[in-house]
Amino acid sequence: MTDANTILKLDQARRDAMIRADTDALAAIYADDVQYMHANFQLDDKATMLTEIGAGQPDYQTIECTDELVRFYGDVAVLTGVAAMRVAVPEGTMDLRNRYTVVWAREGDAWKVVNCQSTSGTGLKPTSNPA
Repeated sequence: MTDANTILKLDQARRDAMIRADTDALAAIYADDVQYMHANFQLDDKATMLTEIGAGQPDYQTIECTDELVRFYGDVAVLTGVAAMRVAVPEGTMDLRNRYTVVWAREGDAWKVVNCQSTSGTGLKPTSNPA
């Protein structure tokens, strides 16, 4: 059994890779059949996520997480929490505050993200316009 700290460290590495737009690291973290459900109702698969993050659309500038809880169900870990993010999109820079769930599943000796879902709280408020 993996402990909660391992999952929290893995998820921090995922968020760091999103900020760096490190698609190689994200490709290793995401399962091939991952689904990513955004707070705006957009649904992405692995290829779409990697393409969009690699192109800087969106450009994740900061991701700060609180209220994190990890629960295990056999070889599945469910991480929930609250994320405060600053994200640049074509419409401007947005400060988002979302509740999220990230589902990690063991594949052999590795943990992979198989599902992410974000629920908008006080988000989608432009803080600036693009130059």
